[in-house]
Amino acid sequence: MTFRLLAFFLVLYSGISLAQGRKPAVEDFVGIEVEESKVTPQGTESLYNLEQDLQQIETNKNKPEATKIKSTPPSNSWSSTAILGITLILGLPLVVWYLVMSHFKKKASIESASNIAVLEKYRQEREKKSEENIKKAS
Repeated sequence: MTFRLLAFFLVLYSGISLAQGRKPAVEDFVGIEVEESKVTPQGTESLYNLEQDLQQIETNKNKPEATKIKSTPPSNSWSSTAILGITLILGLPLVVWYLVMSHFKKKASIESASNIAVLEKYRQEREKKSEENIKKAS
């Protein structure tokens, strides 16, 4: 009876505690909300002199191409770190596979050797029994 009463109060307490913390998914609001546009105040805008930009473009066009720095295209050769990384990524699983298989091979050969020893012992015992049976029969 006390266990049932304890279980009832635990369920009641947990239900009340969960009900206290519940809130609606969307908060209520009263009235109409108006989104205010965020406009920069008058007089704080930054000014651009586009005439200077045009003059710079014109001077760059008029310069001879010999003075321009020519960039070399990136070489297609592989760096040593990239080759090392690819080798590790591809080689590490192969090395692990080889080590696991060699461990299993050693384990199998040891087990096979023990099986052979057991088989030899069994054969010797069987021969002794057959010899004893032959002696008893004679």
